[in-house]
Formats: sequence, C-alpha cells, structure tokens
Amino acid sequence: MDNYRVELDRETGLYCTMLLFTDITNVPEIREKIITGELRCCMVKASLIIDAFQVVVAANKAALNAKQNRLITKTIYTEILFYLSTSKKISRALTEFGINDSDKNILVILIHEINEEESTLKQVLGSIKGQTVPISRIEEFADVNLVKKTYKISKDELCISSLVNVIVSRISCKDFML
Repeated sequence: MDNYRVELDRETGLYCTMLLFTDITNVPEIREKIITGELRCCMVKASLIIDAFQVVVAANKAALNAKQNRLITKTIYTEILFYLSTSKKISRALTEFGINDSDKNILVILIHEINEEESTLKQVLGSIKGQTVPISRIEEFADVNLVKKTYKISKDELCISSLVNVIVSRISCKDFML
C-alpha cells in the first residue's frame, strides 16, 4: 500500500493518512459520495500540493478545531480544504482545492483514530477507480506555476525560502489573518 500516515497533535488523538491516486476514471461518482457523506475523507487536487507536509499542517489545524468544537466549516474534511486555501471564503476554498469532474490525479486525506484506519482505507479504496502511487511522488503531480499563483507567491519570497516553507507559513498564519 502506498499510503502515508502521521500522528497529528496528541491533544486530538487523531492520525492523518494520505493516498495519492492517478488516472481516476470515476470522479463524478466519488464527488457525489463525498457530498452525501457516504465517503468520509477529503479529496484534493494533486496539482495544488507540493509536499505532504503542506497537507499535514492543514489537517492538524482542522483536527484541533474539531477537537475544540470550533470548526469554521461543517466537517473536519472541508476544514482541511479551508486551511489549504488562503481565501477567507469557504466556498472559494472548496472550489479551489476540492476535486472537480475533470481531475484525474487526486490526493485522498483521511483523519482517523489509530484503530479506524483499516476500515476507513478499505471503504475509500473500494470507491476509487484509479492507480495508487507513492506519496513521495506528489511533487510530480503538482503544477508549480498554479501553486505559486494560488498562494500568491512572489519570486522575492522564493529567494529567501523554499516553496513548501512559504506555503506552510501561509497555512499556519491563516487564523491570524481571519
């Protein structure tokens, strides 16, 4: 299995597992299952993700908000999309980072307790018609120019910091900007 799991803030008791899929043929069906709540996960356009750390930071913020009953959006999964985005508008964040019918490469994000991982993975894997690829290849699927445009990153910023560090800084500081 080509998944990646990391423990989130210990206060939450939760883990974040990511799977990278390519050549997906049933995106409309998957989107419907996410919207109806049949699939409990977050799906992100792989083209906007440079590094798994970017997602871990957003997922950790979402998990902490959920633990403290302070979700800005309706679910922990939409909260991840909200934190990945620099927008203060929930609908824009969901549109910008959430999947659409033309997407073929998708990063799946699961938030779970340690004993729930296997059952959650089984449900998601059974719903997606596509190939899993190692998360270490995520950068291959990123559209660097689109990422820079989405996060409004200037050349000057990249002279003093890496792209992933600039993105993580934006995600980390989002609460202060709201």
